[in-house]
Amino acid sequence: MVVKKIFTHWTIGLLTLAILTFIGLGDPQVKEILRLKSFDFLLQSETKELSEDIGVVTIDEESIEKYGQWPWDRRVLADLVVKLREAQVGIIVMPILFSEYDRMGGDEAFVNTIYQMGVVIAQVGTTQINKNAVPRGVAKIGDPLPWLYEWPGMLGPIPELGQYADGVGVINTAPEVDGVVRRIPLIMKIGDETYPAIALETIRVATGDPSYQIKAGEGGVIAVRVPGYDTIETDPHARIWLRWNKDYNTL
Repeated sequence: MVVKKIFTHWTIGLLTLAILTFIGLGDPQVKEILRLKSFDFLLQSETKELSEDIGVVTIDEESIEKYGQWPWDRRVLADLVVKLREAQVGIIVMPILFSEYDRMGGDEAFVNTIYQMGVVIAQVGTTQINKNAVPRGVAKIGDPLPWLYEWPGMLGPIPELGQYADGVGVINTAPEVDGVVRRIPLIMKIGDETYPAIALETIRVATGDPSYQIKAGEGGVIAVRVPGYDTIETDPHARIWLRWNKDYNTL
């Protein structure tokens, strides 16, 4: 099995090299797409293990039938948070934008429930709106700002949720030239401020640290770090590769 995998990896690599050589000085975008496709093949050929530490709470048809159409009354989400904590879930990540008040009046219950419960919610970089952004402390070595993905504005959660959630992270993605998301930026820029992606914010909340660190050199960002966690090496734009596994535990 190991020999077969090694052979497969070499075959894909040689085929990719042959195609790139054939193209020569052709379209750089085509070259980049071929390089990314070879990465996809290599990733698919890897053996993946199902993590027992992560579970996904799905909003499926059964949930819609039970609670009605989305968005739900936030009292329902408050009950969900309580049940997850009772099940000894450590960190609860909600990549959901709560930028408007609940029309069903459930905000007070939701705010009171998530306080100090290890809940991370979302904010999003926008091209126009700049409202309720939630900043996070950062220590910088070098100047990372010219290298970061940037948006003119940031749309955050309603102020009460932004204040009482343990973490608020950015959920913007950075698709490749073929439209597929393979890498995500861990740090993003709005004006002269930096904001952590929801993945980095989750690590920060898990470690209990109040801030994060970013190191940059002449060629761009080098690494990102949350004190109490391993240093995360990135590309010059603070991106990391995703190792997506389509098999995951659902709750």
